[in-house]
Amino acid sequence: SGLLKILTGSRVVHEKDYERFVRQVNFDYTKDLDRMAGASDGNQLFVLLQGRFDWERLRRYPGDHGGSCANHVCSVPTTTPGRWASFHLIQPNVLALAFSTDTVAVNNLVPPAYPRAVQLPPEPVWVQLSESLLKNPGDLPLPARIFAVSLQGANPVVISAGPAAEGTGAAFRLQLDAACTNLSAADTIRNQLEIQTRMLGLELRREGKPANPSDLTGLLTAGSFQIVNKHVIGSWPVRYELLRSLQ
Repeated sequence: SGLLKILTGSRVVHEKDYERFVRQVNFDYTKDLDRMAGASDGNQLFVLLQGRFDWERLRRYPGDHGGSCANHVCSVPTTTPGRWASFHLIQPNVLALAFSTDTVAVNNLVPPAYPRAVQLPPEPVWVQLSESLLKNPGDLPLPARIFAVSLQGANPVVISAGPAAEGTGAAFRLQLDAACTNLSAADTIRNQLEIQTRMLGLELRREGKPANPSDLTGLLTAGSFQIVNKHVIGSWPVRYELLRSLQ
């Protein structure tokens, strides 16, 4: 209980709620606890406990005290009106515990479940674009900024550099691999990229400045796109003129 006072103080959670919880789930922190980390924002308390837990007993506890368990998250009201204890067994030896007015506040401690592992590209040079960059692409050149906005619904988004196809006259090619949650999302992103590519070319011609193979306009207007297994695959040939202009 002394450790709880250090983390929370009496303003956040009544110590009797915590003591009742650990007593009735047969958890003795003097024997069963190896490590503990906690944080409080003044209204909520979040705790990660590493040790030995009886998960079956933990799951029975909410039902016996006016709470419930769903999708591996359990919630139970505390003796303080409007406040709840919620917990989740992240690993067999790691328990996440939260005290809050939110009945499932412990979800803030649960690592997100990603539907897929990131497949690293075979090319020697690649970069994964961060979600923050795609959502706030203000630092990118204007043409690239337009394309970044179209990719905001994909994750992960990887751009790699590899050999150019024979007969294209390019030095190498840039390839986009944007993973989508379903075919509909992939189709939407592909259509947006194709439209942006055409619009960029039309705008350049309208201004009397056709795409220049020596700069970014020539690169972006040469893009092509397809869908492969819910992934949007884009390809841009990088021409020697562009490389020479960068020297």
